[in-house]
Amino acid sequence: MTQQINKKHYKAALYCRLSKDDDDRIGDSSSIQTQKSLLERYCRENGYLIHDFYVDDGYSGLNFDRPDFQRMIDDIEDGKINCVITKDLSRLGRNYILTGQYTEIYFPSKNVRYIAISDDVDSDKGESDIAPFRNILNEMVARDTSKKVKSAMRVKFNNGEFIAPIAPIGYIIDPNRKNKLMIDEETAWIPKKIFELAAHGKGAGGIARLLTAEKVPPPTWYRYNRYGERASKFENQPEEIRWQWSFVSVRGILDNEIYIGNTVHYKCQKVSFKSKKNRKRKAMEWDT
Repeated sequence: MTQQINKKHYKAALYCRLSKDDDDRIGDSSSIQTQKSLLERYCRENGYLIHDFYVDDGYSGLNFDRPDFQRMIDDIEDGKINCVITKDLSRLGRNYILTGQYTEIYFPSKNVRYIAISDDVDSDKGESDIAPFRNILNEMVARDTSKKVKSAMRVKFNNGEFIAPIAPIGYIIDPNRKNKLMIDEETAWIPKKIFELAAHGKGAGGIARLLTAEKVPPPTWYRYNRYGERASKFENQPEEIRWQWSFVSVRGILDNEIYIGNTVHYKCQKVSFKSKKNRKRKAMEWDT
């Protein structure tokens, strides 16, 4: 006679996720703390042992390349957990194909029980007829959000607003007017010098060599000092590396229409709202 498994034998992974878009849309109803409280109470009421919380705050549900989700998968592979619990299916993911692969193929193959509390999904109760439709609806919500974000961005583009997180050298983002640039008095002389040299017939390679010889700080050095970017390039490196200009850096400044007052957008485009990959667009397709 097969012995019934006691609920307390389940070592549960409590997975929480919230993206920026989710946060804007649903507010506190699915905040990370709300999810944690719900999952912890569920385990306490049902006698499941909590192995650990796995939290991806600020990560999209359209792909599964999330740090704590991957840590959870590693723990499944190591046999540390045999139950995964989420508030609902959308917290696991919003890509209906990949979400289904985990709930219908991967978790069962690893003898991992999956529970989505609010959606009343429990793999121990057998396959859920409604789960695939919920996964499709979750993806439709993500698709709709993506369209709204693109539409809002296009309005900003048409208004000539600057949306990149870091301004090109010679400019800074106006602290009083979001998405507006203002001249950076500390670095404005650098692009001016580059354009003056180019106007006198000097090529990008020659300009790069001259700037390096004169120890003119390149954009990467300013970004390192101001924002801590590219730390690995400068920390514990010889001093001369901070003055190194390249042909590509100079060419990028000379080709950047921001220096003649234009904003250029849509140089790249995502291949799909589900993917992080971009494809380069032809110049005739850019928005200026």
